Amino acid sequence: MKRLLFYIIGLALCGLVVYALAYDRPLLVEFSPEPVPKAAPKIQVRVALNDWTENLEVKNAIRQFNGSNPDHIEIVMVNLSADTYNDMLNMLMTSGQGPDVFSVDNSWLATYVNKGYLTNLNSYLDPADLNRFPEWARDYAHSSLFKGGVYFMPSSIETVRLIYNKQLFRSAGLDPERPPVTFEEVKQAAGRISRAGVGVNKYGFALAGGDSQDSLQTGLEMSNTYSGVYLYNYRTGRYDLSVYAPWLQLLLDMKTEGSLYPGETLLKRDSALRQFADGNIGMMYATSKDYVKLQEYMPKDDWGVALPPVTSSASEGRGALMMIPHSPLAVNSSAPDQEAAVKVWKFLQSEAFLNILFQQALAVPVVDGITDLPGRVPGLGHFKEFYPTAEESIYPLAPQIMDQYDPNTVSVEPRDSGDRPRMQLYLQILSGGVSAGEGLRAESGRLNQMLDIAATGYSFKHEEYIYPDFNPRAPLKAESLESRLNAGQD
Repeated sequence: MKRLLFYIIGLALCGLVVYALAYDRPLLVEFSPEPVPKAAPKIQVRVALNDWTENLEVKNAIRQFNGSNPDHIEIVMVNLSADTYNDMLNMLMTSGQGPDVFSVDNSWLATYVNKGYLTNLNSYLDPADLNRFPEWARDYAHSSLFKGGVYFMPSSIETVRLIYNKQLFRSAGLDPERPPVTFEEVKQAAGRISRAGVGVNKYGFALAGGDSQDSLQTGLEMSNTYSGVYLYNYRTGRYDLSVYAPWLQLLLDMKTEGSLYPGETLLKRDSALRQFADGNIGMMYATSKDYVKLQEYMPKDDWGVALPPVTSSASEGRGALMMIPHSPLAVNSSAPDQEAAVKVWKFLQSEAFLNILFQQALAVPVVDGITDLPGRVPGLGHFKEFYPTAEESIYPLAPQIMDQYDPNTVSVEPRDSGDRPRMQLYLQILSGGVSAGEGLRAESGRLNQMLDIAATGYSFKHEEYIYPDFNPRAPLKAESLESRLNAGQD
């Protein structure tokens, strides 16, 4: 009986073991989880801009693009100093190490196209892309200088103005609502402001010559177009810098009278704007891209904005006041991934990105009606006074002969090239190192000699830069000699 009971218990235990093995384990099919796919490698696109890059909202927009775009593109900023941007960019492009997307100074556009540095965007742009831009911008980009391609599209412009401190005007017995119109009025006003501020370091006028390419190209060369003069004569195709003798004499006179802020040849633009904001400068030139920096310094006095003064009352409005496309963006023809570079170019030209620039007062966009839409005007009092007026215009490009850069040179100092010799001449005249007449004649001769040498090559056609019927009041309506010759009109 006990043995039978032992067998029964043994069989039950065996059953339990079998049950446990068969039913007491999870009835799941074992599998090896598939490996997690590796994140797609980022396509890096190197971008160089000569401004905007330090703005927090711009940084945030680029960070969001890097984190959300479906093409795994990563924008990597290339830091080039604003003071030497053109020199460094030219050196990098010559050595084949240029950024993939970059802003180009307007004067270098035709040269970069001729040298094959820029990507033709024709195949990447459809009519809707182009129709965002105003007619003048499309005409500018389609100029015969650019060999039938579209290498950029100007999306914003830069304007120049005279800014003045109304409180200093009042203290000097001047009407704060009547800024000077002529050079003589500027000199008189500057003198009165300086005399009223003797002992408290108040000066009538400031020139930030330490940033010569900015200050002298805008304050001298751009502003004088309102008097109908420019260093390049579009009708004859020759340079004549003698037209700037009156402006340079104005500065020399104010310097002699003690009404020019001291150290003008070394004064940096940011320092000048800060001094203006602190109420120590009565007048200076500023551009639309200077506005945001000025606002950061929070001007303590009421101030005004006016069109630049003219040589004399008879010359007012003889020419349209020059405005320039704000450093158009281009794509490097040597960019490793052209499609990715173009997508970054389109992002930087998009309505969303340009609206950020506008809201931050970093640019005056000319696309998508951004400046006209209600509720989008920045809460910055004077910014609208930098918007282009009916008295302003884009001008045709003047010749720019690119001097050679040695890629093996390690120096990062600015080279004696491009616009720099001209800027240095202006500073030498202002410092008394050379007479205006002698210096301007010599530099005009040098520039015209460069034109003659360039005309012997294959990539430069002087006729493309000559406009026989050029009218300074309507600069873009003139037709080049090259176009007329091709049409059989001459």
